[in-house]
Amino acid sequence: MTQRAGADRVERGRAGERGFALVLAILSLMLLTFLGLTLAATTSTELQIATNYRWSQQALYNAEAGLEAARIVLSDVSDPTAYWADELPAVRSGPWDAGHAPAHEAAVATRDFEMDKCDTRGGIGYGRVLFDDTVRYENVDTFGNQTLNGAFTVWIRRPLDVDNAGKYADHVDNDVLVVVSEGVAPYIGASTALTRARQATRVLETRFNLALTSKQGPVCGPGNMMGQEGGSPMGENYNPCATIVAGASGSLSGAFGGGPESGTLETK
Repeated sequence: MTQRAGADRVERGRAGERGFALVLAILSLMLLTFLGLTLAATTSTELQIATNYRWSQQALYNAEAGLEAARIVLSDVSDPTAYWADELPAVRSGPWDAGHAPAHEAAVATRDFEMDKCDTRGGIGYGRVLFDDTVRYENVDTFGNQTLNGAFTVWIRRPLDVDNAGKYADHVDNDVLVVVSEGVAPYIGASTALTRARQATRVLETRFNLALTSKQGPVCGPGNMMGQEGGSPMGENYNPCATIVAGASGSLSGAFGGGPESGTLETK
């Protein structure tokens, strides 16, 4: 009788444990699912970061390509007398206060003078899109027979001069300009609000000066002293365009020093 009562108690205890394995399995499955989702989200985030970095670097390279393209194009279209007058925007009447710049001439396209209303440095904006009479350098995805992994747009504008009163004015000389190059990646066609929101964009700005000379080759011509060392504290100064005269008392005697008594080069 006692054994029977003990067996009943064991059966009732085991009956209370029924379904525990199922609960444990469900909890384990939930834990594994959570870990899997976390891993997938982390992997997706890392992949997106890597992709964003890739496109950001590619956009930077495209912007650098735009600067190089501008250097080539501006060298080709420069004029010995007018310099870059045909490419630069017209000089606006000034001076003006920051944020109150006079309007440019009518833009050729919507991207001319881009960001001018957002520019607090005098309201100059990016400038006019570079145009060499045949090609407008906007969203260029092929240059020099090379296809870019993206595209670039190049603007040119006049530098700003600032007076002592803090007022701005366009630089009037035509032999200096500012180049702004925007690189984008990836490039999937004409920009819309959606495509631009999915692109990486990098903008570089530099200044170009044009120096023209009618002379070719050495400045002073052959047979002169321009290749010699001089101008040191020892006193061997010279005119680099002076003709070289051979001999102990020639044009180089002062550079090498004279004899101990005569003041001339010793000869044998």
